[in-house]
Amino acid sequence: MKTSEVTVVGAGPVGLLLACELAFQGVRTTVLERLATQADTIKAQMISGRTFQMLAMRGFGPAIEQASAAEVAKLAWYRPSGGHFAGLFKLDGLPLVMLTQQALERILEARALELGVEIRRGVEVTDLDLGSEFVVGCDGGRSTVRGLAGFDFPGEGPTLSGYQAVVDLDGDLPFGWNRTPAGVFAFGPLKGRIMLIDHSGPPATRDVTKDALEAVLRRVSGHDVRITAVHTATVWTDNTRQASTYRRGNVLLAGDAAHVHSPFGGQGLNLGLQDALNLGWKLATGDSALIDTYTTERHPVAERVLRNTMAQVALTRPDPHSRELHSFFDGLLDLPEVRQRVAAMVQGTDIRYETGCDHPLAGTFVPGLDLADGKGTSVVLDGAEATVRPDGYVSRVGS
Repeated sequence: MKTSEVTVVGAGPVGLLLACELAFQGVRTTVLERLATQADTIKAQMISGRTFQMLAMRGFGPAIEQASAAEVAKLAWYRPSGGHFAGLFKLDGLPLVMLTQQALERILEARALELGVEIRRGVEVTDLDLGSEFVVGCDGGRSTVRGLAGFDFPGEGPTLSGYQAVVDLDGDLPFGWNRTPAGVFAFGPLKGRIMLIDHSGPPATRDVTKDALEAVLRRVSGHDVRITAVHTATVWTDNTRQASTYRRGNVLLAGDAAHVHSPFGGQGLNLGLQDALNLGWKLATGDSALIDTYTTERHPVAERVLRNTMAQVALTRPDPHSRELHSFFDGLLDLPEVRQRVAAMVQGTDIRYETGCDHPLAGTFVPGLDLADGKGTSVVLDGAEATVRPDGYVSRVGS
């Protein structure tokens, strides 16, 4: 039995991709968004190679490649990379794809509208009586849906203040990631983009003024620079929490509504997008047991991200013990087997879902497939016929 209607709360990339996934399956979908227009605050700047592969199987590849090329052309410097761990840019594997969150949202929104999704902006959700069969909260770390539905959200509170901004500077800063006695700062690759990690405690306010940002920049970087203009700025922390389950009755959570953590390694956006790809086809079936496997499969994946981001926070602390730990881990990443294992974890290329089939390829992702219709398919792997789910993961190999 297919579900008849779903309301998605939140028109960020996770909510928009989930709406596309549902619409692919013929589900009538409405997206409700609190903001009247797209937020222009600086957010994620890249997606992982695996996420790109997954979006490409739905036909988003050309649009993403075009937008990425336009973004790279704006950069002060750029080096293709498999990502980093606590600022150690040594990871192998699939290179990151330069793509701002806003550009991705525009691509996903255009496709959602083509598929007949109704997107209503400027709508504040105050209760969950929305007249649909299912409600999915994709409304961020301070999710209204999560609170209204009574999900728990255990974890660890914030210990640091992080800042990301695009500014005009009077003075020079070195490009790239830089550790200092007071924390960490990064400059680039977008012109004027700064990232600061201040380990003196969590922020007192989420408002970022020019004077306050400048004071943190000067203290953490140790450079005599002045900020002459702030184009966009945001503050973040290492608040690390995860809902115990992603489903309560007809209400589900995806993305930051289900899990929050520091942005170390750039894993949050990818984690949320892959939540949407896992949930969409399952929710469309209306099969309660299948929908429950969304939590079963995705909760451990997010839990691992929470753990590794906490480890990355520890590696960036400026105290002598943490600095020595950072140096020791830097040396470990020179070992190919260590580097490959960490890269697979951060990029999500080692994810394997339990399928009940003992073939080594069962539960793994198959890149390069054309699943633009949102349906699964059959392929030949290792000489045997394999069934591939709509999200690109193998459900069975052989008879």
